[in-house]
Amino acid sequence: ARGIILSKNLFIYGEQERGFNFLTGPDTEKTLKIEEIIDTKEGKEILAEEIGQLDLHRNETSLLRDLASLFLSANITYNKTETEARKEQARQSIETIFYAIKKGKVIIRKGDEVNKEALDYINVINQNLQAKPGWLTNFSGTFLLYALLFLALWYYINSITKFRRALKIFIMMGATLIISVFLYKLSIFLANIISESTDFFLLTYSESYWYAFLFQFGVLLIAFLVGNQLALIYTVLNSLLVGYLFEENFYLMIFCLLGGLAAIYGIKYYGRHKRTSAFRAGIFIVAPFNIIVILIIHLIREIMGPIELVASELFMGILGGILSGSLAFLLLPVFENVFEFLTQTKLLELMNTDLPIFKKMATEAPGSYQHSQIVASLAERAAEKIKLDPMLVKAGALYHDIGKIKRPEYFIENRIENPDMHRDLKPSMSSLVIINHVKEGVELAKKLKLPEKISEIIAQHHGRSLMRFFFQKAKEKYDPEMQKIGEESYRYAGPIPKSKEAALIMLSDSVEAAARSLKTPSLPSLRKLITEVFNNYIQDGQLDDCYFSFKELQTVASIFLSTLYSIYHPRVEYPGFDFEMKKKTKKNKKPDDRNHKSTA
Repeated sequence: ARGIILSKNLFIYGEQERGFNFLTGPDTEKTLKIEEIIDTKEGKEILAEEIGQLDLHRNETSLLRDLASLFLSANITYNKTETEARKEQARQSIETIFYAIKKGKVIIRKGDEVNKEALDYINVINQNLQAKPGWLTNFSGTFLLYALLFLALWYYINSITKFRRALKIFIMMGATLIISVFLYKLSIFLANIISESTDFFLLTYSESYWYAFLFQFGVLLIAFLVGNQLALIYTVLNSLLVGYLFEENFYLMIFCLLGGLAAIYGIKYYGRHKRTSAFRAGIFIVAPFNIIVILIIHLIREIMGPIELVASELFMGILGGILSGSLAFLLLPVFENVFEFLTQTKLLELMNTDLPIFKKMATEAPGSYQHSQIVASLAERAAEKIKLDPMLVKAGALYHDIGKIKRPEYFIENRIENPDMHRDLKPSMSSLVIINHVKEGVELAKKLKLPEKISEIIAQHHGRSLMRFFFQKAKEKYDPEMQKIGEESYRYAGPIPKSKEAALIMLSDSVEAAARSLKTPSLPSLRKLITEVFNNYIQDGQLDDCYFSFKELQTVASIFLSTLYSIYHPRVEYPGFDFEMKKKTKKNKKPDDRNHKSTA
């Protein structure tokens, strides 16, 4: 009887002549020649040949051949750990031989007979002349290869986003790769220990542990944090790294590449609204996909092997998906905070109206709070139509006026029956108070540790626009010949909006505030109001840095019109009630009361 292995390709090439040590017991072994061993492919061929010699019907022969192939399994496995240990032991036992050759010594002359001593000298000289790549050469080549790949990666990231964000993404992807290398090395170490210390059939094959390694955790992280495009690039880099680390294992590299694509699809399928998407993608997308890829690899190699090995690999594939999703889920908050990435999950958390800042605003500046809610509704709908990030726009709109909390009484939306705080102030002082709400909002954003994008929206939501009401009031109050009124004191500090999101909130803010001033809003009056607001900002250069197209502005204006009309549309009168009369009656009574009190 001959032993059966999975494939002769699994064994070390170049040792067929010496044979292989076959462990027959704990302390016994024998040497087998390669001719004495067959693999499963050869075994199936032998079975088919022998069954074909039987006197059976063709259908019976085919059925018997298929059944026999199912029960054919390997009974010899390659013990990589023991092989490496013996090779190292053999290396240590080799005695180093030194050859001393004096300078100018003649090794052999032309026409002389080549003896053993001369041949040894020639071999030594040839070995020293040949460039032997050592660990330094290997490391240098690998370093240069990855340096080139990372240089290309940096060039691409820097071309699609701003320098500061590009640098954060680049460092994050590099850090993820370094963590991955550490995890791979640690996993190899643990796999060897566990496989040698257990007899459980799912855990005895050390090579099957590779499918449980955390190949997809980095892909899940990057897909969730910065998007699918960069996650795809990371998948390719990670697959090349796996191929290098695992002795140029082509099939493992393919497994890593396809698993990465499944991870990207998983994040896209479950969305980026919740961090649990990474965990769910790992379990319900990556793990099942790993099973399919492992089976495909077996079919391509035409090696199914013993059922225990296949079961072990499938189990490890499922475990790999679960572990990758779990680690990505645990590390997401860490990466978000360390690298300051603004994810949809973070935006949802920031928009929670139960946060203390919103409760304080609703209590101390209720008019500003309601104004922010309407601005958020306007901006969000418009953002969806022109393909901006609606969640970022809505969050920015909710926070854009938080600076008004410090002096809410100076803003007309917060004055119900309070006196006009600007009545006794100079126009220049009034404009300074109003302008400062932007600065105070930015300072409050820093205290709240709001993301940079939200802070930028707060700083830019008025741009460098002119406060026309107080500027006009100043011109009317002062004699132009006595004192020249300059616009600079009545303009916001800016900067003008640098993003479409900030510009959209600026437009929403102004349109909503202006719409409240209309006594009888109608479609024509609202349309005229929106057009004038847009034209004023365009002529004043406030939209120069955000690159809005006219088509986008027309779409935004259309959304603003429909939304505002739905808010301020006329209503039918309630029969039996005259609310306007009641208001007039109250107004008429108040002067009488005051006059009565003053004469008393």
